[in-house]
Amino acid sequence: MIWRWPELDPVIGGLVLGGIAWASWTDVRTGFIRNHLTMSMMLAGLMLHLAYRDPLVALAGAGLAMAIHYPLWALGIEKAGDAKLIMGVGALLGWRDVAELSAWYAVLYLPIGLLVLVVQGRLGNLVTVARHQAAKAAGQDPGPAPTPTPLRTAPVIAAATLGALVTEVHWVLPA
Repeated sequence: MIWRWPELDPVIGGLVLGGIAWASWTDVRTGFIRNHLTMSMMLAGLMLHLAYRDPLVALAGAGLAMAIHYPLWALGIEKAGDAKLIMGVGALLGWRDVAELSAWYAVLYLPIGLLVLVVQGRLGNLVTVARHQAAKAAGQDPGPAPTPTPLRTAPVIAAATLGALVTEVHWVLPA
């Protein structure tokens, strides 16, 4: 099914859009996704689905997000706020959308992350860090390490969430 968005509950849709927009704004500006946002999204998902008489939607969504993204945080691949934001989206949307979101996240991570660095004017520093690491790996003494340039991933999570909402990825989750 394409264009799943219209069948989504407007309250849940508004909370998801508002949450990912706020997280993207704060992540790009400060480098952090605040706990009060992510925990509020998780709690809102649980309370709404409890009111809709299906709290397992929220629990399964947040649980699958944790199962996928907690190990990525533990390995240092993701920051904690990123994993918690996906858990908040999962609590609101459920496990199928978290699975699709995670697939879109993997596909969009590098292109959108690099685009954010270009917009911020920080792509040059990423190249400097990469050259330093390459020289170090080749056994050369490149001098003092430059400050790393982290990718801001909330905009990637936002794009991945929208991708999961507008399409149904049958190659990830057969109908």
